[in-house]
Amino acid sequence: MNGFWRGFDKLLNGLAIFAALIIPFMFVSIVYDVTTRTLRMFQINWVVAITEYALLYATALAAPWLLREKGHVSMEALRTLMPARVTGPIEKAVVVLCAVACAIVTAFAIPITIQNIGVGDMRANFLDRWLLFVPVVICFALCTVQFIRMLVTRESLYKGVSADQEGL
Repeated sequence: MNGFWRGFDKLLNGLAIFAALIIPFMFVSIVYDVTTRTLRMFQINWVVAITEYALLYATALAAPWLLREKGHVSMEALRTLMPARVTGPIEKAVVVLCAVACAIVTAFAIPITIQNIGVGDMRANFLDRWLLFVPVVICFALCTVQFIRMLVTRESLYKGVSADQEGL
């Protein structure tokens, strides 16, 4: 099982790196688009659509890695005030609910993705609309696996911030 998790971690790391590389691509694209519009030079009319796709991909592909690194916003302040005997079962319930929610989103996104194969995007006619749903499927499927990992390995959902570290 350790080999599976090592491979899973490598996949998450690779997707996070790819997501990070998308950001400078968007920056350069937007600067190019604004510059060519201002100078009334050769313009690429699909930069806005590609940037919108890129925002979705950057967010969705990095989310499972962010979950593994415990970088999501969480209510640790409330947790630190609860007695230890209560926080364990509540955390387990939260992880189960999150895994179920992610699995449901994945289950609904897969048929929508398949349904949109061959359907063009109005904003960029060379792109199919299924490309908008693929990162959603990947994101929520991998987040489901990561939540299951937390259940199996009994890893905490939280970083473990103490009450005196919370606040302003």
